[in-house]
Amino acid sequence: MLKERRLVEGSLYARIDKAAKDHIITDDMAKWAHHVRLEANGQRHADEEFALPTKEDAERSLEFALALAEFLFVLPARVTRGLKAASPKAE
Repeated sequence: MLKERRLVEGSLYARIDKAAKDHIITDDMAKWAHHVRLEANGQRHADEEFALPTKEDAERSLEFALALAEFLFVLPARVTRGLKAASPKAE
């Protein structure tokens, strides 16, 4: 989703921090994103000491992804529609 917002350079860690610095996401969203990122690292890098993700892990990741999509795409679109509806009509 950050790539869709033109944050394509660097690691995911750097892109999350840049998104927060540029006010694309809030600082708390960045903290949550880093938490989700770190939870996935063990499985992604095949570290044997990490257990496979649970259903609860998957649900937390999905909850974050849905919240991020809402924040980055759905809410801005609603605001745009609301502003358009509130602006005086040209006659």
